[in-house]
Amino acid sequence: MTPRERFMTALRGGRPDRVPITEHLFSRKLIKEILGIDAVLYDGKVQAELASKVGIDAIWTPVNGFCGIEETPHAEDEIYKDEWGVTYRKNGWPIIAQIDTPVKNREDWEKYVMPDVDAPYRLRIFKDTKSANKDELAIVLGILGPFTMMSWYLMDFMTLSISMFNDPDLVHEMNESVLDWTLKVVRKAIDDGGVDCVQISDDWGSTTSLLISPDSFRTFFIPYFKRLVDGIKEMGVPVIMHNDGCLWEILPDLADCGIDALHPVERAAGMDLKRVKEEYSGRIVPIGNVNNKVTMASDNPEDVRKEVLQCLDEAARDGGYIISTDHSIHDLIPYRNFKCLVDTVHEFGVYPINIDADRLR
Repeated sequence: MTPRERFMTALRGGRPDRVPITEHLFSRKLIKEILGIDAVLYDGKVQAELASKVGIDAIWTPVNGFCGIEETPHAEDEIYKDEWGVTYRKNGWPIIAQIDTPVKNREDWEKYVMPDVDAPYRLRIFKDTKSANKDELAIVLGILGPFTMMSWYLMDFMTLSISMFNDPDLVHEMNESVLDWTLKVVRKAIDDGGVDCVQISDDWGSTTSLLISPDSFRTFFIPYFKRLVDGIKEMGVPVIMHNDGCLWEILPDLADCGIDALHPVERAAGMDLKRVKEEYSGRIVPIGNVNNKVTMASDNPEDVRKEVLQCLDEAARDGGYIISTDHSIHDLIPYRNFKCLVDTVHEFGVYPINIDADRLR
């Protein structure tokens, strides 16, 4: 199987030749070590080459306008705004945290102008990824979901919380605009060809609980999220949701929204891979669960090997599982540990999977 075939077979719940591997390659240190390149912007060609070199099966490629990702280089600690009017201080890579947001009240929203869907750079990263994808990896188009756009980028969390109480219509109006913009951009990419699936990044939880109540999610965000999922699937591609945190209270709602897969099944937030696999078999394909905060940053690759084997044992035996860390590969993860993850899957993730019980101890 090609990497694309392998990834898409598992994403549809099937059993490929081996368990596919995906990852967010968010490490300039890794890029330098593997490719000898000093990364400045998040570059589609570099990401495609890196994904092929390290032996994974899919490439995450965001649309341009994915908040937090620079369009032009900035100096360390430089303050700047993006096309959404979000203010940042350059302090990370590739996704930079905001320090101010454009909408504080209804008056701000009434003056607000959404970014141009048809801006000439809108699909630059995606097109660069496609052109460099010589090894037929799956291309995962990255967009942001409604809660993240509202709680982190267009508004801050406090403003959103107050608005849900004082001006709920404002929240709904803004959600409608974000939904319309996002579906138009996804359609633009799909019409360009080469999108294998779409990943909606929309973090709803902390490591212990949801960020707002389940009822608030159901009132203000799940209807728009479901319309986003439905709209994308009507375009003919499956949908992955990236959603960090402890999601047990809302996981049935996510399944009802029709997502095909859930990433990253965060181990550090108590998301039990075996339980997700058993309770949502045939509805949601789990992606992830290898701890990127402790295990992947360990001094001992054997820790990685044991956790990877555990994930394969708990979720991969009948197919419908894609392995990755429970967020991303970052600069604090040694390449030897990432290589151990990949090598372990290549050795023990071949179907039919047969992992001796002694290896799990």
